Amino acid sequence: MFTGIPGEAAGMADRAVQATGLTPGRFAVLLAAAMTVSMAYGVTLPFLPFILARLVDSSTVPWHTGVLTALYTLALFFLSPLWGILSDRFNRRIVISLGLIGSGISLVLLDNVPSLTMLYASRMLSGIFSAAVLPATLAYVAETCDAADRPRRFAIVASFTSLGFMLGPMVGGWFSSMVLSPPAAMRLAGVLMPDSPFFIIALVSALCASGMALLSMPHKQFLLAGNNEVVRRSEKNRVRWALLFTLATVFGVSTAEVGITLLGKQKLSLDPGAISQFFVVCSLVMITVQIGLLPVLMRKFSIQALLVFAFVSGAFGLGLIPFAKSAQAIDVLFGMIAAGTGILVPILAGVISEAAGQGQGKALGQQTSAANLGQAVAAASSGMLFMAAPAAPFLVAASMLAAGAVIVQWRRMA
Repeated sequence: MFTGIPGEAAGMADRAVQATGLTPGRFAVLLAAAMTVSMAYGVTLPFLPFILARLVDSSTVPWHTGVLTALYTLALFFLSPLWGILSDRFNRRIVISLGLIGSGISLVLLDNVPSLTMLYASRMLSGIFSAAVLPATLAYVAETCDAADRPRRFAIVASFTSLGFMLGPMVGGWFSSMVLSPPAAMRLAGVLMPDSPFFIIALVSALCASGMALLSMPHKQFLLAGNNEVVRRSEKNRVRWALLFTLATVFGVSTAEVGITLLGKQKLSLDPGAISQFFVVCSLVMITVQIGLLPVLMRKFSIQALLVFAFVSGAFGLGLIPFAKSAQAIDVLFGMIAAGTGILVPILAGVISEAAGQGQGKALGQQTSAANLGQAVAAASSGMLFMAAPAAPFLVAASMLAAGAVIVQWRRMA
């Protein structure tokens, strides 16, 4: 399943058109786009409770914070495939540019939201337009590099997305005073604040959008298999399994992220600063694996072996975290989960891309949607499971990843 069309079906498939080639400069522009839209999401999270405190009663701040975050995630879930389809049919550069510009506008609105309605509108706009960037970016990468190089390129895109999520809160922290207590004199035209983290990242988004002009129009690298029903059915099955595995993978790492905040406070009596180090470890391990280790691993091991290893690594990490006795042990186990996730997501993206034919944007948008569904389900279920038993969310997620390893091995998906 994961290395190509079976021999008989592959012989019936049409030949692929030679890729135009993804130059380092063009790839850098795409990486900047993926990182910037991730920064736009990350920079808002620490500020939502403080912005809400100006607009609503303090007792309802937690509820609105959760709803606003869920609203963003739902927009990504529903609209990522749609944006992907639009990029397939029209122009990927325009879709990415629209996503970046819309995301930037939604950030500027946060600088001076006059009401709760406007805050909800801003977050909805952010989700709608942010959903456009990653599917079209991955589809452009898929069409401009060879199949063997795709997982490595996807891994680098994923690592820059993780980097953006880390940098967003850092930029917000540096300029937090401009959001928490902005002086009226600093506003331009009574609205914009040049020293606001929202304005700064919005400006970066606009610059990245203009950088899309540097991208060429890629030739379509893939041709569909025509009327061959066997090939089409085989490829659809590959995409379905890869989407299911993506959902399970993101569910696992998201469960770890939510569960560790509860476990760290209640079992290990850690403060927020100590708990935050787990997330730093997770991000750093994931970036290291995706950029440094994955290309080497893919040269030495089969796709099937890597998938089984990654699922097992994540399952062990999740299964053992509830029984860890120290923060250092949790760091190691969290690193195992991050390493597994860092391997699984780009390899599964490569599987989906290989099977997608001309519908690269649609298929990779579906993967983004599956990832957001896994994140949303984990966020909704982890708290309830933790209340039933502190180990429950971790063991449920570990079971899902272990099942993934068994399925990959059983079906000989290599």
